[in-house]
Amino acid sequence: MKPLIQYHSVILLAFAVCLWLVVSGPGSASKPTAAPPAVDPGVVATLETLLRSPRADVRASALAWISRDNRAQSPEFVPQIFAALKDSNSDVRDKALSNMGWILDRYRGTANGAAALGAIQGALEQTKDRAAQLVALDLIGGTGQGGVYVDAGGSQANPYLISDPIIRRMLITQLASPDSSLRPQILRLVKGSSNLQAAPGMVNAVAPALHDDDLSVRDDAIHLLVQMYGAGPPGSSVQCKPLLETALRSTDPNVRLQASRALGVPVPPAPPQPRLASLTGEKVSLANVPFDFNYFTAFVQPLFDKKYGGEACVDCHTPESSNPGKFRILAPGPSGRYTLEQSRINFVSVLSVIDRKDPMESKLLLMPLNPTTREGTIRGLHHDGGVFWQNQYDPDFEIVADWLKDAKLEDPPSKQLDFAYFRGYVEKIFSTPGPDGFACINCHFSHAILHLESPETAQGKFSIEEVINNYQSALRVVDESAPSNSYIVRKPTSPREGVPGGLSHAGGVRWPDKKQSWQYKALATWIGMRNLAPASPATAGPTHAEAQPSKE
Repeated sequence: MKPLIQYHSVILLAFAVCLWLVVSGPGSASKPTAAPPAVDPGVVATLETLLRSPRADVRASALAWISRDNRAQSPEFVPQIFAALKDSNSDVRDKALSNMGWILDRYRGTANGAAALGAIQGALEQTKDRAAQLVALDLIGGTGQGGVYVDAGGSQANPYLISDPIIRRMLITQLASPDSSLRPQILRLVKGSSNLQAAPGMVNAVAPALHDDDLSVRDDAIHLLVQMYGAGPPGSSVQCKPLLETALRSTDPNVRLQASRALGVPVPPAPPQPRLASLTGEKVSLANVPFDFNYFTAFVQPLFDKKYGGEACVDCHTPESSNPGKFRILAPGPSGRYTLEQSRINFVSVLSVIDRKDPMESKLLLMPLNPTTREGTIRGLHHDGGVFWQNQYDPDFEIVADWLKDAKLEDPPSKQLDFAYFRGYVEKIFSTPGPDGFACINCHFSHAILHLESPETAQGKFSIEEVINNYQSALRVVDESAPSNSYIVRKPTSPREGVPGGLSHAGGVRWPDKKQSWQYKALATWIGMRNLAPASPATAGPTHAEAQPSKE
């Protein structure tokens, strides 16, 4: 095996050197020209060797090189690129797809051009490979950044692919669908294209995004609607006005504010929200609950299924149990996760054991707490289920106490990942030094997006507030639909600023083993661990109608 390893090492080294020469030379793909220079035989010869490699990462790197460098875009590679679209490795397929732009641009009107257009359309239409969808959207946008398609014959705002009727229909369908994960990217694409804004059905496709679970999607949608209302294509103002009038009745205060400003009318009061029936029969409006639902689903609700000394809340307090008292909650499904509907029911049901006037005196907080502890100032109450928290400094006690003190989380349930796994396996990644002796927290304490707080003690112990902050920051740089595309795993495996290749990272490569490192594997696992389950019979557990409240 040693000669084979050395062989690949030589190839990779040659690839890196050649790529540096290509990117840094006068013919760099970062400076596209109307008439691409002649294909470089030396580059082509190197790439021919790399494309025959048995290693998927080498083939993917070669395909990425071809997509970025027009001197490498030889006609002899076109059949290999199309064949790579069916490769068993997803990264190879995605890098092959990124070549469809230049093939379409160079062979438009031929069989190869039609095949390239069909590949882009197919990647956008399918829903299982989000990374491929994102590559297709980059090609459609025609940004020319990162080696993607540049339409020499179209304007920057309206490249050729945007005018394709099939692609436009798919963009409209994806934007209108509540199940689409591409709304943020499509909204940005539409915002920069007057052609797309004028497409029939586009205005009505933006409207459903005003009700998305993601606050940022709602914000992008209302700003786009306001833009089209004030300065959009002819006729868009008439189409947008009734939608803005409807937006005045949104439950999102930002949506109401932006719509009122655009229409020049006062901001209306918040509309009444539907009332939910708790498991004890009480009907409650979510608008009248002073506690944060997002925080509840991420941190509080998972504690109901957590074992403390062999017991969990759901062992005694479900609607089916014979335990007396008001406290009733639904158990999670077989996967151990709750659905969104179950979470809403539990959210209003837990109010039965909360003292609204003095939350710190709530049974929810004091019943699991040790009544005989000598640590701290708070004592628990007798609990038939036993002691779950030894004192008020228990992290789980602090989670519930912070929630009752009005702690909030910006991430909606649809974006949340498993917090327990984060605490156990991900948090320590941020404080583990890399090859240079520094850890993520040494630089990211002042980062605007991935803002990381350092441990509160010299022994590296994080407070629960710090863990929650770091959890929320980490969610901003993950792509749960395509884990390997997440910045949180791409950045630490990429070179420093100014070095060609990969995704530039001021901290450089943090994990020398890259995808084989325990850090990468832990993060990739976490990104795939949704906090809430999809609403389906297999995971939903009893419905609200089936969950009859027990009598006291």
